[in-house]
Amino acid sequence: MYVFFFVCFVSLSSCKTEPVLSLETADLNETELQETTTFTQTPFTFVDVVLKGDTLIAKVQYSGGCGNHQFEIEKSGFLMKSLPPKQPIKITHRSDEDSCRALILEEIKLYIGDFRGTPNGTTVLLLENWNQHLIYSY
Repeated sequence: MYVFFFVCFVSLSSCKTEPVLSLETADLNETELQETTTFTQTPFTFVDVVLKGDTLIAKVQYSGGCGNHQFEIEKSGFLMKSLPPKQPIKITHRSDEDSCRALILEEIKLYIGDFRGTPNGTTVLLLENWNQHLIYSY
């Protein structure tokens, strides 16, 4: 009987458990790091803007070169009831405080299907800081 207790004791004490870092914890830490990065609005200039289908293609120029940059397109006013309807829009540029001073020339592509003024037809897009009207036909 003592042998049975001895075998049970030895088998239980020889089992080692090591802490395991779950993948969910690692993903959570990475997400927290991304959320703490502060993106601020940063100036840029348009070099050229064209529409191809449901995509606005803009060549933009900005100062930077060391950080992350994001471009987003959004409405900048209400849809104007004219023929064809006109939608004011703007592109915002945000970066994570890029302190480099290189002059970057980049081509960005943005989806514009959300700015349709009618189910089928044409909408004139009035892009802030761009002096030409963009005729969006769909």
